[in-house]
Amino acid sequence: MIVAGADVGNSTTEVAFARFAPGAPPEFLLVLRAPTSGPKGSLASGAGVRELVDRGARRLGEPVAQVLLARLRPVETSLVERAHTDELDLGRTAVAVPASSTPAGSGVGVGALRTLGDLAGPPAGPAIALVGDVDFDDAAAALRAARERGWDLRGAIVQGDDAVLIANRLGSPVPIVDEVAAVGELPVGALAAIEVAEPGGTVTELGDPLRLAVLLGLDPAEARAARNAARHVLGNRCAVVVLRPAQPAIPSADDGDGPAIDADDVFAIALPAPAGDAAFHLRLRRRRVEGIATLRARAAEDLAGALGAVVVCDEPEAAMRGAATTPGAGTAPFVLDLGGGTVDLHHAGTSVVLAGAGELVTRVCAGVLGCPPELGERAKRRRSARVETPFVLHHEDGSRSFRGTPAPPGCTGRLCLLEGREPVPLPAPLAPEVWGELRRRAKRDVLLANVRRALRCAGGVPAGELLTLVGGCAVDHEVVEEIAAGLADLDVTVARGDVLGRHGPRAAVAVGLVLRHAEAR
Repeated sequence: MIVAGADVGNSTTEVAFARFAPGAPPEFLLVLRAPTSGPKGSLASGAGVRELVDRGARRLGEPVAQVLLARLRPVETSLVERAHTDELDLGRTAVAVPASSTPAGSGVGVGALRTLGDLAGPPAGPAIALVGDVDFDDAAAALRAARERGWDLRGAIVQGDDAVLIANRLGSPVPIVDEVAAVGELPVGALAAIEVAEPGGTVTELGDPLRLAVLLGLDPAEARAARNAARHVLGNRCAVVVLRPAQPAIPSADDGDGPAIDADDVFAIALPAPAGDAAFHLRLRRRRVEGIATLRARAAEDLAGALGAVVVCDEPEAAMRGAATTPGAGTAPFVLDLGGGTVDLHHAGTSVVLAGAGELVTRVCAGVLGCPPELGERAKRRRSARVETPFVLHHEDGSRSFRGTPAPPGCTGRLCLLEGREPVPLPAPLAPEVWGELRRRAKRDVLLANVRRALRCAGGVPAGELLTLVGGCAVDHEVVEEIAAGLADLDVTVARGDVLGRHGPRAAVAVGLVLRHAEAR
């Protein structure tokens, strides 16, 4: 019978087909892949699995008897531009980071979020005022009146840009953050912490996870939420952190082979800028853009039910088994699966799943170039050159080459992606040497950083150990180079997997699902 192992990734879905015969190991026949057809783990993503399974059955001339899935960890990846405010789901906290340069007052305030209507009633404990589309004179009058009625006003969040005008009319100062467009969407009654630093300074209390946890009354078990929120507000002059209702705990995965370190995770980085280009760096700072990857809870059961599939094991374990089919890898003790959404590590039954991988690199590259994600995906994998004249290309290493035919109109004098026969113009006014370094820095800042995080979470790695890289990102030779160079201090061996000796670093999870199913049988 034919069995299909389906790896539903954040970016790509891969299906490995194998024939099972009594008393024999699985015979791998075919691997197919296509872009994931919906959010990872959603019912929409099942359409892509179904299409690949049907295509494989037609090519093999036999029906597929069983489809295998892994327990999935979807990731949401995006660029966040702080035009007015960010609101990110970080477990028990939501963060608002205003881009305003005109907050008022200074210090920290903690209280329940109250509208001006609430403040017209009897006092009910410490309060953070929510000021919507109201004239600053009227807002200041309402806040003064609330104080006179006995309200303990600890701060204010203002929709417009009136923080200084309100503060000047308020009397006793409190921290006031303005230009928060989503004031009306903040949860009235929820506990919030607000901080405004002195001019030229940045938040300190809200940027310290232990202090933030104390301010919001989080117990030690909820420290992760405080850590993620504190990490996100660092470097800003003002910030607001709102406490959300408690979420159900997410159970740790345990497939029977050992403990697993799997947890929700948030990873954020600022866009890299060329050190010597002050104007370009200033443009990025003014836009205040960050790349954000957020790891969500497990998903697969609904998808498995819709497909009639069997959930076999976690993705890192499947990747480990697939990577071990690399010629010369042996048991592949440390396997790093560099996917679209996550960096997964598997070692001795311990799995680490961290947010931030190929999709985040794509978004960062697109943000630096100022282009759509589709072009950013292509640009992160290909060399570039500046078309100096219709016949002369200036490459990333400083060398020049000559074209036999003139470059297309619109390319001359521009940074271009070298893809196919004709150069593709890129919108950023960067030299090819500069863009090449920024592209590699994005890969270091995301993939190398998360590889090191994963190794720390797994307790480290012995000197001389083999780290086998699999997943779509490992196809990129620059990624392999940057990780190998970045781990030189650990004295480890970094190698790219070659699944089944013929698929390169791809299809490790899909092949591993089939092997795990064969063992279970």
